[in-house]
Amino acid sequence: MISAPPKSGNHWIGCLLSTIYGLQWPTPGGHAATASPEALAEFARSGGFPDGSMFHHHSRFHHRLCDVIDAIPAHHVTITRDPYDVFVSMYYWEQERSSRGLGRDRARPRHVLYGKPLDHEDVLGFLADKFGQQIAKANGWLHGGRAIPIRYEELHADPVAALKRVTDQIEPVTVEQIVSAIESCRADRVRQQDEKMAWHVRAAKVGDSLGRLTDAHLAVFRERHGSLIRSLGYEVR
Repeated sequence: MISAPPKSGNHWIGCLLSTIYGLQWPTPGGHAATASPEALAEFARSGGFPDGSMFHHHSRFHHRLCDVIDAIPAHHVTITRDPYDVFVSMYYWEQERSSRGLGRDRARPRHVLYGKPLDHEDVLGFLADKFGQQIAKANGWLHGGRAIPIRYEELHADPVAALKRVTDQIEPVTVEQIVSAIESCRADRVRQQDEKMAWHVRAAKVGDSLGRLTDAHLAVFRERHGSLIRSLGYEVR
């Protein structure tokens, strides 16, 4: 089980771990299953989360949800990413999704981003009033102490060491298995998997926000989200 906000690297760590352990990824219906601890427990009881499978979700941290995950039993991982890069990735993700009519079944705060320049006042308003919820989710999972943490940046800097630390806590594997998974889950290869992944995986790099965000964006991050960013372990710019 991978628990983290959107655009944090869920698909990457999911690809890596499913390749290493030979898991079915993703598990159909997994997103909806974490709407509540009770929903997840019923999903597992009904056979929705069988052995040899995995999925990710974006629900908030809750000890009762973790209790259900432990009782399944399932291994539990969370991934964090620089909030500045997450915001930029979310902005472009929303452009792609909405242009294809995806995720429009109900009104969502991020829909205000669609079709507007990155420095539009509505985009800045979303950053100020709504984006903090995503950083708070990441903080909840990172500091909750119930999931194995990994950072998007360490996966880029030293993926073998980062994955060895995680897999040693799940079930140790060989370095050769890790290296093979890293090669299989390269961004260019994942984009070739299907039409969705071709646009879903965009830059897939550290520091994508550098040069894209204006002083206005950075001021909002400092004034509205500075403490959350520091708590997550990143520098306030």
